[in-house]
Amino acid sequence: MERYIQQLINDIHKATYHIRPPHELWINSEADPQDELELEDMSHVEKYLYGEEEPISSITGIDYEALPPSEKLTKEQKELLASELERLLDFFHFELEFPIDYPTHLRYSFIKDFWEESHVPMSFGTNHIELCDYEREGCPFEDTATLATR
Repeated sequence: MERYIQQLINDIHKATYHIRPPHELWINSEADPQDELELEDMSHVEKYLYGEEEPISSITGIDYEALPPSEKLTKEQKELLASELERLLDFFHFELEFPIDYPTHLRYSFIKDFWEESHVPMSFGTNHIELCDYEREGCPFEDTATLATR
């Protein structure tokens, strides 16, 4: 399994080589992605008005099937893969909202589940993905008192 994990990490790193051009909306608007207000406004327009959802695997270039089942991984392997996958998601403008200090190895199963979802690819900004509605019922995290996110 160790060799497979290393190959997967290499594939994750290579996935960042494939940069999508910005949505034509950005080019036509002449918005400045360095301007925080323009960035927020245009990202909202891109996501909710002009964006079409795609599978996360299509956006990132890493297939869901490539992610090993959590039960076949050691704690250290889950930590490593979770960190690498979170960096990849950040590269593609996604941030999964975990509770402060939520252990990295426990994040892996949530990240793997996220890979089955579809979202709008973003050119700039950050798409914050809420994993919990902060109500005790239906929240996957054990201690809802520490649900402030990073």
